Amino acid sequence: MGRAEEEALNFKVSGMKRYYVILEGRCPPNTSCVPISSCPLLEDLMDFSCFSSDKYFHRLNSLTCGNNNEEDLVCCPACECARVHPPNTAECGRSMVRANDYKGIGLHPWVARIGFTNKDTGTVRFACSGSIIAKRVVLTAAHCALAKPEGYKLSTVVVGEWDTTRSPDCNEYFCAPVTQALKVENVVVHPGYEQKIFRHDIALIVLKDDIKYSVTAAPLCLNDKPEIVINERATLVGWGKLSGQTNMVGKQQQLEVPLVPLETCESIFGESVPVHEGQLCAGGEEGRDACSGFGGAPLLINRDGQYLQIGIVSFGSENCGSEGVPSVYTNIAHYFHWIVENSPS
Repeated sequence: MGRAEEEALNFKVSGMKRYYVILEGRCPPNTSCVPISSCPLLEDLMDFSCFSSDKYFHRLNSLTCGNNNEEDLVCCPACECARVHPPNTAECGRSMVRANDYKGIGLHPWVARIGFTNKDTGTVRFACSGSIIAKRVVLTAAHCALAKPEGYKLSTVVVGEWDTTRSPDCNEYFCAPVTQALKVENVVVHPGYEQKIFRHDIALIVLKDDIKYSVTAAPLCLNDKPEIVINERATLVGWGKLSGQTNMVGKQQQLEVPLVPLETCESIFGESVPVHEGQLCAGGEEGRDACSGFGGAPLLINRDGQYLQIGIVSFGSENCGSEGVPSVYTNIAHYFHWIVENSPS
């Protein structure tokens, strides 16, 4: 497989672009070298029809990391991350799929969909988003975790999703593992949360079972530094409707927005909704805003290839995408210690 210190599984595409899974050492981050019989994830992938041809089989075969007693060893997602992750932690915020200008499956494996089940029909409705910060913890907004659409109740978190209209998610280079639907065990809401003014709009959703980390389900780093760089562009990731879209979009969407002074949001929203240091202000460019379905979604910055969550979508203007009207996000750094102290070990 070439040099042990850095190997790559490459996918050929037109032009100069190459999409690949980086293998640092024998295995990439968040994986360990184990017998294939001990890695249900890769065994399941072998059953997908899109891997039945030699074209894809040799790529999976490239994920082998040795041999033991005539059984292949494979790089299996196996990061035992029991706690949340601050910046500069190797186990978080790094996608296993990397390439210039790539925005497809697996780029943001930390974003989760939060589902509510109809008490009468059993129908699940996904009203907002969150982020994976530990194997049993999803971070979201309190207004999302406590939402009570008529006849619905918070029930499920789905991770590993990219396109809600397909299962599994496949592109011309690889297929993703099947999505994981995990039941909610309990919710931890900030004790100071005030619904009417979105104060302390933050909550932890604790799951009954562990998330199985993979190329499409992985933990995100949390920012613990209060300083922000004004006009730096941050990335909002989730499912829903952006400014200019008339219908909800099934694929995971990404939108870059500038970080702006908190005073800008204070001047716009302050008379009706107090804005304080526990919040961030971002956006304000005409036609570029999240309009619906993005509640609880993460706002990210990229630091040398590692993504940090700096905010959670909280609220914005009814005139979505208006020039000079940014949106308000819960500030992760302000609540970092609360998150750590209230996350189950």
